Amino acid sequence: MMSKIIKTIQAYYHYLNLALIEIYLYYSSPFPLFILLSKIALAHRKIRNIWSENSKGRKPLDQKTIDLILEMKKLNPTWGGQRISDELAKIGYKVSKKTVLKYLEINGHHRPQNYKPLSWTEFFNNHKFKIGIDFTSIISFWGHQLFIFVILDLDTRKLLCISATFSPHAEWIKQQFRNAFLDLNEYPTLCICDRDKIFSGWFIKMMEDYFNIEVMQIPIKSPEKNGRVERFHLSLKREAFTNVVTINLLQTIKICREYQQYYNNHRPHQGLNGKIPYENQHPSNKNIVSFTKMNHLGGKIISFEPKKHLVA
Repeated sequence: MMSKIIKTIQAYYHYLNLALIEIYLYYSSPFPLFILLSKIALAHRKIRNIWSENSKGRKPLDQKTIDLILEMKKLNPTWGGQRISDELAKIGYKVSKKTVLKYLEINGHHRPQNYKPLSWTEFFNNHKFKIGIDFTSIISFWGHQLFIFVILDLDTRKLLCISATFSPHAEWIKQQFRNAFLDLNEYPTLCICDRDKIFSGWFIKMMEDYFNIEVMQIPIKSPEKNGRVERFHLSLKREAFTNVVTINLLQTIKICREYQQYYNNHRPHQGLNGKIPYENQHPSNKNIVSFTKMNHLGGKIISFEPKKHLVA
């Protein structure tokens, strides 16, 4: 019992001693002095404002200087506030840009609105019918690189063209566009592509001369600007070429054409809220009586198709 009382007293003594040391260090430090000096400085500032004369602000410009500003603007309509301010400084008038703009606005010369460049989305939506194109590649069983070319309707997600080749060249690409536009009632107005050498000056000229289509190359390192085509490449490789050993070019073209038929006529798309590109609609669940299964790509993909509809 006695030992516990002694230990209790020792604990109180120890921590009270630490508290006294901390209090001593605090009040012996310059920190309280800094607080005092900062308050004195605030008091001096307040007293100086009380005893000083009330400032009436900067004197307004005289009419002669105002007339000179208006004359400069009239003789040089393209001059802005900074240019007029610099011209005034040359002849001994010290007037800031802000003041020049103020008197110009008072006299009916409104400030020009800041130029806002057209955003990518606004530019994209200005075109009614737009397509995206790109190449992707796969490696055949023999180690040869096969290039797959895609033309995608960016609005309906319809796959207009897909084909493959070992060596893409100008005439081959031109023929793919002829094939893609063969059954169209109108040509697209905009073509989105990346900055590959294959889509260089000759390609832009060909699209303008043959099809009257504007070509927009996406910025460097910005694949998201052509994201719908990039996403199609992912779907193509995942759904059509996964676990497939590509032997030759004809087999690759056959797989691509079969996938095009499935993609346009049977595959729902998240970007279309579950609709199918060819029909651009999906049936209501209430109208479906039964469904059937359909194999695609040799059974790699199995779609579920409505078998019968009831008229509401």
